[in-house]
Amino acid sequence: MKPELSNQQLLQFLTEKYGSEPQWTPIAEGMESRVLTFVWEDQEYILRVNPNQSGFQKDRWCFQQFHSEELPIPEILEIGSFSSHYAYCLSRRLPGITLEDSAIPTLQQLTPYVSQVWKLIHQSPLPSSEGFGPFNERGHATFSSWQSFLQSTISGKDQQWDHLFTGNLLDATALQPVMQSYLQLTKHCPEERKLVHGDFGSNNVLTDGQKITGVLDWDCALYGDPLFDVAGSFFWSPRLDCMQIQSEFFQQTLQNEANFAVHLQCYQLRCGLEEIHENALAGNQKLLNWLLNRTMQIHQAIDN
Repeated sequence: MKPELSNQQLLQFLTEKYGSEPQWTPIAEGMESRVLTFVWEDQEYILRVNPNQSGFQKDRWCFQQFHSEELPIPEILEIGSFSSHYAYCLSRRLPGITLEDSAIPTLQQLTPYVSQVWKLIHQSPLPSSEGFGPFNERGHATFSSWQSFLQSTISGKDQQWDHLFTGNLLDATALQPVMQSYLQLTKHCPEERKLVHGDFGSNNVLTDGQKITGVLDWDCALYGDPLFDVAGSFFWSPRLDCMQIQSEFFQQTLQNEANFAVHLQCYQLRCGLEEIHENALAGNQKLLNWLLNRTMQIHQAIDN
C-alpha cells in the first residue's frame, strides 16, 4: 500500500538530508510509492518512498545486470530507512515522459522502438540464477517451472479466492469458468526462461519523442515467456492509447509466431485474474467493474 505521506514530509526528509530544501516537482506516481523529483547541485534525482526496500533492491540489481545504452535503466544511488515504517530510494532521473503521457502521433512513431526495447529485454543474458516467475533482489526465483508460476494465480491463492466468493465480493458462477479455461491454457504455454519486465509499456517506459530514454520500476520483473509483457499491452488496450497502439503493432509483427493467439489469451486472462483478485481485496470497485468486464470479454473470445 502506498505510504500516506504529504509532500511536506518528503521535503522535510530531503531538507534534513541535504541541509536546505531542494528545488522539487511532483511527478506521476505508481500504486506502491510516493514519488517526487528534485534538483541538487544541478543534477536531477528521483525520491521514492515505499513500505519496504525489496523493490528498490531489485531495481538496483537489474541496473547492475541489464543496464546499457540501448536498455537504459535508472541508476540507484542510495537505499535506506525513511522512518520506522518506510524505506526510501534515491535514483538518477532519466530524461523524457512516459508513454502513457505521450501524444498519439508520437506513440505511432515510437512503436518500432518500443518493440526493439522489448526484444532487448528478453535477449538480455541471464546471470547465474534459478527458477521461474518473479525473482528477488539477488536474481533468484522460486517456481520450478513456468507453468507452476502461471497456475499459482489460482492454486496458490485458494483461500483468498474462496473468501472473495463466499463473501459475495466476487461472483463465483461467472469467474470459475474463466479460471478453469485459464488453467487449461497454461498447459500449452512454453517453458521459456527469459527476462520479462512484468509491467511494460505504459507508465514505466520513458521517451523524449524520438527514442526510448528509460525503462523504470523492475520490481515486477520475472523469468519466463517474453510474450507475457506483450499480453499486457493487449489487456489494457481499451483503456490506454499507448497500449492500443502497441498491441496493434505487436499483432502485425508477431501473429505468425507459433501458438501466438493461445499464449496471448492465457497471459491476458492471467493479467485479468490477478488484477481482479488484488482490486477485490482492496475494495477498488470502480476499477474492479472494468476488470471483470474486460476479462469476461477475453474469455468469451476463446471459443470464437
